[in-house]
Amino acid sequence: MGKFICFILGLVTGVVLTIGGLVVLGALSQAEETSGVTMFDQPGEEMTARKYEVIQVIPIGALARSEEISYGQSTFLGPVVLFYTEGQNAHYDDEVIKVPKGKRVVQVGTYQYNSAVGNRTVPIVRIMQ
Repeated sequence: MGKFICFILGLVTGVVLTIGGLVVLGALSQAEETSGVTMFDQPGEEMTARKYEVIQVIPIGALARSEEISYGQSTFLGPVVLFYTEGQNAHYDDEVIKVPKGKRVVQVGTYQYNSAVGNRTVPIVRIMQ
């Protein structure tokens, strides 16, 4: 009977340690996702582009390149911005985000991340009235 109790206690200890480890890993990954995000107290500069093409979806939002119009041609070669979704991400790669009439895109913070060419900082934007 003593071996059986020892086995059960070992099993329970293993389960508790596994759950505790998963909780710690989850908290650390959540902190990593939001690191590099700096939100403003008040909305900042208004962006002039009316369309944005998503180049990469990340856990906290979508990195998108803004539209530039030159000689009547529309290209997505403008500055990169982050549409911040706080984990409620409904964007997808190559999606074109169009700003509805009567609304504007406003910078609400900055996002710093590492890329293949080094550290990058881009504006965090939201579509507002």
